[in-house]
Amino acid sequence: MTVAAAMTASGAVSPDAELVAATAQPVGIGAMADTFRLSLRWHRRGSGPRSVIAKLPTVDEAAARTAASLGAYEREVRFYRELAKRTDVSVPRFYGTFEHNGAPGALLLEDLTHMVPGDQFRDVATDTLRRLREQLARLQAPFWADRELAGADWLHRRQGVPIPDIAERMRRSWVEVGRELTADFPTALREQIERFTRHAETWAMSLGGPFSLSHHDYRVDNMLFDPADPARVVVLDWQTVGWGAPMFDVAYLLATSVGPERRRAVERVEIARHVDDLAARGVAWSFEEAWQAYRHASFATLLMLVPPICTVKRSDRTDVMYRRLLRHGAQMALDLRADDFLANQL
Repeated sequence: MTVAAAMTASGAVSPDAELVAATAQPVGIGAMADTFRLSLRWHRRGSGPRSVIAKLPTVDEAAARTAASLGAYEREVRFYRELAKRTDVSVPRFYGTFEHNGAPGALLLEDLTHMVPGDQFRDVATDTLRRLREQLARLQAPFWADRELAGADWLHRRQGVPIPDIAERMRRSWVEVGRELTADFPTALREQIERFTRHAETWAMSLGGPFSLSHHDYRVDNMLFDPADPARVVVLDWQTVGWGAPMFDVAYLLATSVGPERRRAVERVEIARHVDDLAARGVAWSFEEAWQAYRHASFATLLMLVPPICTVKRSDRTDVMYRRLLRHGAQMALDLRADDFLANQL
């Protein structure tokens, strides 16, 4: 299917729209996808957008194998086709999908290159953190304990179910991570990561309901910010969208967005606000229930980062990011005494 046909099939352009020319320019630095800005010229001005973003399966063979084995490309397509319209979380406009190199999974999305990507190497401001966390309430509330969605086999699952090969992937990756990225970490942080790698599978299975839709990689590198409208944020990268514990995304956001000192200062307030934001959307959950779920989910950063480090594209930049986030994730687990949730496994 061509770009024009994909946009017609999705309803983004009218059936008589005629695309005359398209040119591509690479943008973005995704680990499991290659992204291009397509400049479009239509036969009649205004027949369609002047540009779109094409998100394609990566040409990096190792990363592509990882993404394909996880169902990442199909999952993101289905999120935009089926679920995005059921929530008011801020995402790019969906323009369609088409086959690439004989396989489905190429996306056409709104061109938001005028917006600025989040900076994973700097703490975000408290009001920004609050806006990002509030977007999660928008995502979670419409799907809270949704029985039909809970049975969708295409959604990614990291909680409440066995994770295929996670124990071996954790062990193998930790050998490399420990040697290359965390050798100079304080002993307490290294030991915390090592304890978790031994028990990640049973910990993930121990996370229980309530469940809802989860982004599963909800950090500022996957957000866009509008310089002309500081209140606007757009959430990207839905390749790992799944079904899981709501506090998984919240814990991951807080651990990866601010340093430990700032996180300690704001986390109780943010969890209370999250309960209020859910309540405003019809979800009843107590602060105590949410707080314990947050503590339980505080290993989210380690679960997200340790296994894939050996299988995705790496660079000096990503290694610096991994070091920062692994440090923050381990410190969060220590601060919140998350080993309480490993007690029957140690």
